[in-house]
Amino acid sequence: MNVRAVLIACLLATPVAAQTLEDQTGRQVQIPDHVQRVVTLPIPLASMLMAIDGGPQRLAGMHPGSRADFDYGLLGHIYPQARQTPDDMVGEGFVPNVEALASGEADLVVQWGDRSESIVKPISALGIPVITVRYGDSMLAAGWLRLLGSALGKAERGDALANWFEQRMAQIARRGAAIPLAERPRALYLYRAQAGLQVSGKGSSMDGDIVRAGGVNVAADVPGFATVNAEQLLAWDPEVILLNNFEPELNPDVIYQDPRLASLSAVRNKRVYQYPHGGFRWDPPSQETPLAVDWLFSVLHPAKAEPGLRQRVRDTYQRLYQYSLSDEELDQLLKLKTNGASADYLRLFSEGGA
Repeated sequence: MNVRAVLIACLLATPVAAQTLEDQTGRQVQIPDHVQRVVTLPIPLASMLMAIDGGPQRLAGMHPGSRADFDYGLLGHIYPQARQTPDDMVGEGFVPNVEALASGEADLVVQWGDRSESIVKPISALGIPVITVRYGDSMLAAGWLRLLGSALGKAERGDALANWFEQRMAQIARRGAAIPLAERPRALYLYRAQAGLQVSGKGSSMDGDIVRAGGVNVAADVPGFATVNAEQLLAWDPEVILLNNFEPELNPDVIYQDPRLASLSAVRNKRVYQYPHGGFRWDPPSQETPLAVDWLFSVLHPAKAEPGLRQRVRDTYQRLYQYSLSDEELDQLLKLKTNGASADYLRLFSEGGA
């Protein structure tokens, strides 16, 4: 069947019983009562759908960036069958691939709603319902859980995970707020470190997470994700540097061995850390963000770290994925080898550590 025929079939399909959902941008969207095939275009939403639904059986398509969680994280071990899910539904800038969507027989698409209508309208024009989510503070991810749970007919599951998410984040935030301002380390998240230097400033999820974990984001006055030079990093002089999970060859040694950055406090004191990578990367918002902020509090305040993070990770993987992590998988997730030369890391996160 050619694309034109598929488009006509989409538009003329027999109506099915529908429910109405309000998405995160306030749109009232009619979706089928029994959603069977979902395409998730925001990168974190593929793994989140599987956590809510117990697997990829209703995941009909995803972003190519979601594929990395099978290659570099643990998602491929947890849900190996999801490797067959198409990842050609969206291109650069989250622009939908209309032809792939039209032929993919999706009955629901999830898309970013706070970028531009130009990435939403082409999907709606196919006659496929679109629910939209927002990016910003990590707490928005609790709303993703509730919205996806409702769309999948698993509102109770979505609510339970969202409630756990909010409660755990609030607990960590209270501990962070109790840290005196003078004891809060200057921290910097490098959104990119090899293809130029990009930092996360005001309005980014990482900005909120650093504050929540009792740190000070030295890039807080920079809007969003901004390109900077090495001289700006030297002026900020962060005490802790946090590395992204988007550059496959990146690790703390890249920063430690960069002569331009040798005088930074974080480099001199060996306090450069790459975020863990579990079922999803721990740096952007996802269903695993409470673990990420828990980890971040320990990295920022090693003397005040809450003992037992390894067990909390195990418990959370049972909660999210009904999956039992082995010691080796947990070491891999926490990147003990990658971060092992950085200050306090093995003491905090290895088996038998803090």
